Parts: sequence; structure tokens; C-alpha cells
Amino acid sequence: MGNSASSWPCSTKSCFHNGVPTETIDDENGVRPVLSDFMRAMPVQGAGCSLPAPPPDVQMQDQPGSEKSRQSACCVVYIERIGHRGGPGAASAAVSTVSGFSGSGGSQNSSKARTKAAGMSMRQTMGVRKSVPPEKLDEAKVASFKESLRRAGIDTSSWGYRGAKSVEHLYWETYHQRGCIIIGLNDANKIKRVTRLLKIRLVAEIFGMDHVLYSRMQFMHDGQTVERKQVPLKKLKWENVDDAKLAEAPAAIYAEDSPFTEPWRGGCKKTLEERLGMNSTWQALHLIEEPEMYKYSTEDNLKSDGYPGLNTLYCIHEVTFRVRDPAHAGVQIIGLPEGQEFATAEGDFNFGQHDQDGLSIGTQLNIWTWMRDSMVVLTRSTSAVTPGKIASDVVKRLDGKDQQAVLARSESPALRIRRVPLPDRSARVLREMQARLCKRGGAERAPSNALWSCLDGTRTDWTTVRRMASRIADPTYTLRQFNSDLAAFPELNLYLLEEKPKIGDARPSTGMSSGRTIGDEYQRTIGAFFAIYWMMRIDIDGQDGFACGVDENWQPITGVVDKEDLRVTQPEKRTAFQKNAKWDFFKKLLLDAGLFDEKVTKGVFKTTSKLVVNEKRLVSLLALTAIHDIMKMRVILPEVQIQHAPYHGYASADTIGDHDHALSYVMEHYPTALPSFRDLDEVEKRSVQFTQCNLCFNHGWFVQAEATPGAMLSSLKQVLSGASGADLSFYFFHWLTDISGAEGRPLAGAEKLTVKFPLA
Repeated sequence: MGNSASSWPCSTKSCFHNGVPTETIDDENGVRPVLSDFMRAMPVQGAGCSLPAPPPDVQMQDQPGSEKSRQSACCVVYIERIGHRGGPGAASAAVSTVSGFSGSGGSQNSSKARTKAAGMSMRQTMGVRKSVPPEKLDEAKVASFKESLRRAGIDTSSWGYRGAKSVEHLYWETYHQRGCIIIGLNDANKIKRVTRLLKIRLVAEIFGMDHVLYSRMQFMHDGQTVERKQVPLKKLKWENVDDAKLAEAPAAIYAEDSPFTEPWRGGCKKTLEERLGMNSTWQALHLIEEPEMYKYSTEDNLKSDGYPGLNTLYCIHEVTFRVRDPAHAGVQIIGLPEGQEFATAEGDFNFGQHDQDGLSIGTQLNIWTWMRDSMVVLTRSTSAVTPGKIASDVVKRLDGKDQQAVLARSESPALRIRRVPLPDRSARVLREMQARLCKRGGAERAPSNALWSCLDGTRTDWTTVRRMASRIADPTYTLRQFNSDLAAFPELNLYLLEEKPKIGDARPSTGMSSGRTIGDEYQRTIGAFFAIYWMMRIDIDGQDGFACGVDENWQPITGVVDKEDLRVTQPEKRTAFQKNAKWDFFKKLLLDAGLFDEKVTKGVFKTTSKLVVNEKRLVSLLALTAIHDIMKMRVILPEVQIQHAPYHGYASADTIGDHDHALSYVMEHYPTALPSFRDLDEVEKRSVQFTQCNLCFNHGWFVQAEATPGAMLSSLKQVLSGASGADLSFYFFHWLTDISGAEGRPLAGAEKLTVKFPLA
């Protein structure tokens, strides 16, 4: 694809306004261009785009007997329609139609439809071999084939429209690509298309959760746009097959290893090379197969969406590969580590050619996206598998050492500890923040332009936060609901940020200053929130959740009695903690911190008391937990302004590298930059500031011997002399919950405290 506007899948007028990428809105005020925030974040080539070339390990090499796959580092821009009115048929015909490249029905969408411009990096790949321009097909043979379909009772009048493929496409697929066979062509009751598919599930860990790569949208050679979720796949080539052989061994069509098609095992590398442009060297460096996840299945007599009215037999091999290191610079070309969308143009696909000579059948453009994995994957820490949950058919297909390996992996402690999934809106929020960060112009805002760019205009949902505080001791308020409500704090989105790698770096640098990945830091923060939840429910279910975590339904694990209990890691330590922990001390700490108030009721015969939640104080603790580690994101670190210099040893214009001092500086001098801090009342602000600003003491470092005692205790005595007991207790409870979530596996309970501290 070239760099000129004419080669993009839209007209210049549709995509640009005064040379700037736009989206258009058609309403009562007429059609007008609106600058697209997404296009600010993803500028197109020729309009300020500066995309890196693919890393050296993905440059394709010439291979004997194969065409060299062409790599491209340009961008693709397209117009995506949203907000259609009308019936399902109209919507499916018009959805994602490309301006200037529309299929049948593309002009039937409502006049009130809204469009948006989208752009992303695009690479040219080898694509499916044997692609042929429609005009190069033998017209007589195609006509004869179409007549045979008609005699077999197949109505092809709707083929080639509204997402359906054409008769020419089926002819090409059968006789040129040899990706399917048609059996019973002379019998209306027996005609069937048979295709054997190899599907590749490409899995990567993104922000601590497994995601799978899908093509969500395909721009076809005939101008149609199809929106569906499809993994990279290949139609296995039919070989050495004729009617006589099929008659002799009809069952071989259904067999897992059919003698009539190319071997499925050898097709794995071809699929990734043809569809994604990844050569064997790249695959060996960055992918690892998960053989226990292999699956073979058949789906017979299905109505094909591509060829309406034609029954199809699908024989499907599904193979899973995992990206070894999603943070490696070599995998940026597939949207990692952040899970960004990207595009591939297969074969000779070129939008500029469409209006001239037409495109070859078998070429297409794919929009690829990473989606959260809904399957249980028997690998690494993001899966939750216990003995008995492995599919029996998977285990039975394995013998000896392989079977033992699968069972051993299912019993691995890491596999039974799941992380908390990111909110569904995370990808959109990340794009919005990146768009603001990429935007240039205007005066810099002290002390951190990046911090203002990410949080300016955002608000904390205090209604939700106060509801969390009021319901936290309610037995019906579940951990899952609590986790969902945490989205009320906009600062949590900052943990999604990551710095771009510098040119020449072997690995992309991370935006974290703690030496951990962004996914880990997000999970650690959620773990601290969960510790608060469990501690505030000590007399309900908090002891079980804090000590043992929760099951796959997010219910506290109870009844752990011995070291053979496979529901948790190190069960003997967890049971010891639950039995020996000074729970009354924890409750006293909550009371001293002001998080509980003691309500005394005097009766005629006796006086009773009970602890009730101090909702105002708990709101402050939740706000503190949301913001206390955000300055581990280096991109938002503040610079000391001249009027505040020196600040804890930092001179004017210095970037404050210590994340605690950085947060302290912002709270002291720019409190309005933090939505969850600025709206607290003055009394609660002082308590929060005491933990970060006044105390200047990192209890976590002290306990874990991460700094010398002298350096840490020098100013502590002076601060303690003027501190209130409530603020000190507030600080130590905050530290307790912070350290409880430090392992980054929230659903496993307070793992750091329960299995790694002396009491354990």
C-alpha cells in the first residue's frame, strides 16, 4: 500500500479536513467534519506518521519455492460506520462499510448513521497462494459450475452480497486453492462442501490477563466488508483425491489425519506466515506451542454463512501457541505489549487497485484485535485449573510423560491463583490517555503535563465510592461487586500506562519504577483494596478471604484443614495464620484508625456495644489506596518548580524519581490534579497527607530490609511526637493492606502476609 491518500480505503474528502484526519457526523446540522481523537493518537503516514521498521528478527527471508513476503510499515485508515438505525439486515449490510469501497447495500444505511475514522499500522503479508483475479477465471467452467449448483438445488442469487461469497469465489476455492471439495454435486439431497480447517489460537498475556488474537473485520477483494471474530486459519489443501478414492474410504473424510489433505502439523507455520507475515525464525524466537490444548472436532451439515444454502462439513484442527514474552521488542508488530489493533494486507490486496483492475480472489485486509481469553488455559499464573477440571478427552489423548506433565501442571500452585481481570473499558481508556499524551501544542502545565493530560476533566464517582463504604460490611455485598465498583477511581487507569521503547532497546522499557510489569502493579493495588474489603468484614467472611482467598466464583474458600488441600497454595501456612492471627488486634487497629466507631447501647439490664463503619474515614482510605502508587508510572512524574526548590533533595527542574516523594509533592502543591484527593474534606486530606507527606517513612522498606535503618528512622521520632494516634493507626493499617496485596495475585488472599511473614 502506498503513502498517497488515493491508496487508502477512503476518499481524501472522507478522511481529511484541511489535511487533518477527521470523522463526520450527519445530523440535523448537516454533514460536518470532526477531528478524531483516535487519529491524533495514530497519525497516518504522510501526515506526521513515523512508524518503526519491523525488528531484524521479523524480516522475511527468501525461501526456496516461495514468494518473499513483503513487509510494510505504513498505516491504514478506514471509515467505520456506527449507530445504524433499521433492521438487522440493513445494519449488517452497512456496518463498517468503507467510504469509496462499499459493497452492495453500503448506501442503504440511515442518514443518521455516524462514522468514525480509524487508523493503525499495517503490514503486507504473503497471504493465500493461488490468488486469481476474477477475470482470469475460465468463464465457461465457472458457468458450468454454477449450473451444476443450480441443478443440485442451490440458489446462488444471493451469493456475492451482504457478506456472502460469490460463485466465482467457491469455484476458485475448490479448483484453484483446493481448500475444499464438493461431494454429491449431482444429487440435490447429498451435495455438501467439505473443508478441513487449521485454526491457530495465538495467546498473549496483556496486563496480567490472557488474550487471544482475532480478526474482527475483513475487507474482501470484491469490496465487501465482513465483521466477525475469526482466529488466524488456513484451509488445508486437498491432495490425491477423486471420486473413486472417496467412495472406497468415505470415513477418511472425517478422520483426524486424513490421507486426502496436506498434514495439519506442517500447516501451523504456514498459517502464521501467510496470515500474519511471521517467518519460521520469528516463530521460533517468540512462540511456544501448548500441545495439551490441541483439539480436533467435526461440525457436519452446517449452513454456511459464506455460501447460503450449501451444507458444509468442517473438520477443524485447533492449535494453541503462546507468545513467550509479550514485552519483547520483536512482538510489537502484532500490537504487544498493550494489545493494540493492527492490520495485515494479504497477497496483492491494495485499495488503490480496486477501482482499476480489480483485486484477486483470495486477497483481503484484516483488522486484528486482542480479546480476553474465555477459555481455561493450562499455563502460567493467569489460569485457574484444579485436578478434575482438565477435559478428560484432552488427557486421554496423551500418553506417559505427556499425560503426567499435564496433570502436574494442573496441580501447579501458580495455576490455581488467578488475577483480577481488567475492566472491559480498559482498552478504550488506554487509547484515550495515549491520545492525550501524543497531542502536542499549548503551554506545559506544571508539575507534569502528562499527569494533567491523563486526568484533566476526569471525576471520581463519589456516589459509587460512598456506596462502597456504606455496604462494605453488608453480607450481601460481594467481592465481585466491590471489584466492579473500584472503577469509580479514575487514577486506577494510570496503571495502564506504559512508556514506548527507545529505538535500539532490546526490550521495551516499562512505565513502572518498581521493577515490575504494569500488570503486576495493577494487581498489587487491587490486592490492597481486597485486603481492606476482607478486614472490614472480619466477623463476616473476611478471615476466610484474607487467609485463603476465593474460589472460581469469587466466594471465600473455607474449610482448609490440612496440607493436602489443593484449593490453595501452602495450605498449612494459611490455616496456621487463620488460627493464630490476632484478629482482635486487627479490629483494634481499625478502631484506632477511625475506620470503625464503637456504638454503645445502654439497656435496662446490660450495656452492649458494636462496631459500625465510619464511612467518611473509609472513603479516605479507599481514595488513598487508589492513588498511593500511581507515581511508579515514570511518564507522569512531576518536576520540582523553582518556587518549591529544593524539595527532599531535588533541585529546581529535577524530576522527582522517588514515587512517594513525587506523590507528596503533587498533593502538597497541586492537589487539584488528583480527582480522588482534591474532593476530600480538609480533615481527611490531612490524614492522607500524613501517610505520604509528613511521615516520610516507608514501613514496607523497613520491614523488608530494603533500606538502612539509620536513613529511614532519622526523622521519624520528630514526626511521631506531633502525630495523632488516629493518623498513626491509619498509616499502619494502610501499610498492612498494601503489603497484603504485594504478591500481585488478589484472588489468592493476602498472600504476602499469610504465607511469607514470620507468623506464617
